[in-house]
Parts: sequence; C-alpha cells; structure tokens
Amino acid sequence: MLVLTFAQLEVFIALGTWFFQSIKSDDPNFIRKMLLRLVLFYLTVLGIAFIMFLALFTYHFIKNGLDFSMYFESFIELNYELKNFFIATIVGFSFGALFFFYSQWTDALKNLQKLREEKLIFQYETLKNQVNPHFLFNSLNSLSSLVKTNPDLSEEFILKLSSVYRYIVENSEKEMVPLASELEFVKNYFDLQKIRDGEKIDIKVEIIDADSMRILPVSLQLLVENAFKHNAATRNNPLEIVIHNEGIDKLVVRNNLQEKTQLKNSSKIGLKNLNERCRLILNREIEIQETVHEFVVKVPVKLK
Repeated sequence: MLVLTFAQLEVFIALGTWFFQSIKSDDPNFIRKMLLRLVLFYLTVLGIAFIMFLALFTYHFIKNGLDFSMYFESFIELNYELKNFFIATIVGFSFGALFFFYSQWTDALKNLQKLREEKLIFQYETLKNQVNPHFLFNSLNSLSSLVKTNPDLSEEFILKLSSVYRYIVENSEKEMVPLASELEFVKNYFDLQKIRDGEKIDIKVEIIDADSMRILPVSLQLLVENAFKHNAATRNNPLEIVIHNEGIDKLVVRNNLQEKTQLKNSSKIGLKNLNERCRLILNREIEIQETVHEFVVKVPVKLK
C-alpha cells in the first residue's frame, strides 16, 4: 500500500500537470474549463488507481501460484485491501490536488505581476508618444510667426504649450486622473490649435459633475487630436467637436465627419492603443460608432 500510494502520487502529479497546464487564467471560459478538467481528472485518477491496484493484486496472485478460477472470488473477498486501496487513492488524489492548486495559484500570481509590468510599460510608452510630433512642429512654427506679429498672444501660446507638455510629464505613470484636469488639458490643447486654425474648428464641452469622475490620462486629447488629423476643416464647413456625458460612467466625444481623402485607410493605431489601455486598467473597452455624417467614440470613466 505504501508503494502504491507513492506511485499514485507521482502519476497524479504528472497527470494533473498535463491536464491543466494548457488552461490560461485569462481565458474567458476559465472556470468552466477548470471544473470540466477537474471532473475528468478525478475519473481518470480513479481508473488509473484501480488499474494499479488490480495489477498489484494480479502480481501477488501469480507469485503465490493461486488458481485463476478463484481470481474474482479472491478479489471480492479483499475487503481490507480494497479499503486500503480507496484510502491510498484519496491520499494520492489529495496530494495531487494540493500540488495542482498551488501551481495554479503561483502561476496566477506570476501572470498578474507580468500583466501589471506590461501595463505600466505600455502606458508609459503610449503617453510618451501620445501627442502627435506634428503638433509640436506646427506649434513651434505658429509661435515663430506670433513672436513677430503678436508678442502678447505669443506669450499666452507659450504658457499653454508648456501646460500641455507639463501635464503629459506629470501624468505619465498614473493610471487615472481627475476628469477636470483632463478637460483643462484638452482646453489648452484646443486653444493652441484654435490660434492656428481660427474659425475652422470649434469645441463644446457639456460635462455634468466632472469633479466626481476619473479618466485615463490623455484619452480625451487623443480623440480630439484624431478629429483634427482625419477631418478637413474650413470656415464654411468647420470641424465641430462635442464632449458630453452618457450616464454616470461614460463620456462621449463626437465630431462631424468630413474625412480627408488621403487618410481614408488610416490604421487607427491611436484608438487601438486607447482601447487596450481601457481594457487593462478599467476592464472595459471603448465604443466606436461611425455614420455618414458623424464619428463617435465613447470612453469609460470611473467614479471617485
């Protein structure tokens, strides 16, 4: 029985690893698959344990030179041995189950730590590259012209530009920021564009109770920037952007659609990155709606 117990222990550990190693903790059907595998594992364990016991019984039967006509009768009469068999099976299964759950727990902790590290790296790299380099280039060109033509406005321009990049630096490692801060950042960013584009662009912010919400940093700015990047704007057909609430846990950024023809096949990598950040940090995703006349993105927010 001692040999049988240790043999079962080794087999059950190896079998448990084989049964469960392919199940990933981030699988959406993780619980269902785990329970199904656990039932199959238990039935397999009972079958193997019975075969091992039967093999050991047959070995002793042959070794003692007994008549095979008495094989089944002798097997049934082994009440004590059968009892020990079930005890050995339960002990072996219990050790195997403990080993399995311990290994799954440690793997889950490792995956959680890896996910957290990847999230921070992804978030930092995304924020570093979030504001389009063309924006800085255009802003410096505009500033160069303003210094000569309108020194007072150029000073205001410099202050807003520094505020934009200060915000990015200060929030590069934060998961969430107050919505009021993000809106102030977007306002400064838009004002810089407004100085250059004048009446070609317009923005309306219709947010209720902004102080009670938190949002991913630079998320709204990305959507406003996307509107500038992908749409044409003229004085006769200005680009209009509206930011407003939808319920208590969602913000909507919408703009009239007048796409630039050269950008029709955009990869939309910015939206993909924003969606990935929302999924990692809030466990939610953005919603994108596009019609003939309008482009809408809904961004999840978190209540304080």
